[in-house]
Amino acid sequence: MKTLYRLIGVLMVVAGCLGAIACTWALLDPSIITGQGGLWSSHAPSPRWRAAFGLLLSIALVLFGSGRLRHRRLR
Repeated sequence: MKTLYRLIGVLMVVAGCLGAIACTWALLDPSIITGQGGLWSSHAPSPRWRAAFGLLLSIALVLFGSGRLRHRRLR
C-alpha cells in the first residue's frame, strides 16, 4: 500500500509540475487559452485569471503530492 501511495504522489508531483509550466506559459502569453467554452463562456474571467488560478492549483498539487500539504497520517 505504501508503494501505491508513493506512486500516486509521484504522479501528482509530475502532473503538478507540467500544469505549472503550462499555466506559467499561459500567464506570459494568454492568447493560448481560447475563449470558447460551455454555457457561461460569456461570463468567464480573463485568460490571465484562469491561468493564475490554474497555477495555484498546480502548485497545490505539487505540494500535496510531495507530502508537504497533507495532514499527518493516523495509525
